[in-house]
Amino acid sequence: MLLTLLLLLTNGAAPARADGGLFDGGVDAGTKVDAGLPPAEWKLAQKAGPGSAARAALLALFTSDAGTKNGVGESPLSEAEATAILDDPRAQLVYGERTVQIVAPSMLKKQRQDHLDLMKLFLAPDRIDAGVAFVRTHQDLLSRTEKTTQVEREAIVGILMWESKLGTITGDYRAFNVFTSQFLFIDDANQVALSRAEEKGALSEAKQQARVERIRERALKNLGALVRQCKTRNMDPLEVKGSWAGALGFPQFMPQSLQWAQDGDDDGRIDLFDMDDSIASIGRYLNAHGYAADRQKAVWGYNHEAAYVEGVLAFADALKVATGRALPDGGVPLSKPEKPRARADAGP
Repeated sequence: MLLTLLLLLTNGAAPARADGGLFDGGVDAGTKVDAGLPPAEWKLAQKAGPGSAARAALLALFTSDAGTKNGVGESPLSEAEATAILDDPRAQLVYGERTVQIVAPSMLKKQRQDHLDLMKLFLAPDRIDAGVAFVRTHQDLLSRTEKTTQVEREAIVGILMWESKLGTITGDYRAFNVFTSQFLFIDDANQVALSRAEEKGALSEAKQQARVERIRERALKNLGALVRQCKTRNMDPLEVKGSWAGALGFPQFMPQSLQWAQDGDDDGRIDLFDMDDSIASIGRYLNAHGYAADRQKAVWGYNHEAAYVEGVLAFADALKVATGRALPDGGVPLSKPEKPRARADAGP
């Protein structure tokens, strides 16, 4: 059962570095797990055991007040609290094989194909019908959100349909372990991936290494945001679950994007496994990313994949027609964002 994610957030800009600039590079340079040890047997202690540089970096990350300074609802942990998390048996879990799949060069092509395959299903009558029923059920909040954010309700529904099939698919991975796996074991995972025949020569060494560093840096930032936000909300960071990429809730927000989460039902808390809060949060996110001026650019900010942008907005336009909000020939032709590129995570 997915843990209810209660996020009482304050306004503020995202920190440029979630670790407050405390960590500058790779983890324990030269430290590798046993070359003969399969990814399924990797454990946190192999990288972040007592006295290791990686452990020191994680303790510094969790106790940093970077989030507090930037006003995004993050609270630094005490050293005792941070140590307790790393010593908890649940923290030992490493998603080894999944991390290998993420860093493998073939993931770029696979993810693009997955988006294209989903587009074939996205405008199917049953999906449009489900969208129409959803609009009717949530019409009051959708209308109110549209007025306050200038974000079309159909785009919000399109994102919810794509990200979690209107809240029915949210993932069962422990987000903490997703990010520690990527942060600590990305070099080992890369070595395993590149040893496989199907991955050899797919990307140049320089491009692949750049991917490794991007994945590591993104994991570090999201890990810090997750742990410090959980401290603010008195949550157990080792029980928060999400997608294989660490995206959370119905809107599949990455932890660093939680600054845009919003209380949609005025109950004094923000729960991204609650539909009212999810609707309001997506509206706020798209508004902050300039939806009123350029809807393609705003949706592109949510997910940097051309097929995603095209699919979400095509669904939105079809939903407008189905609900009588637009004539069939009244839409604006969609154009793809400039410089489309694949994205290695599922959410904003």
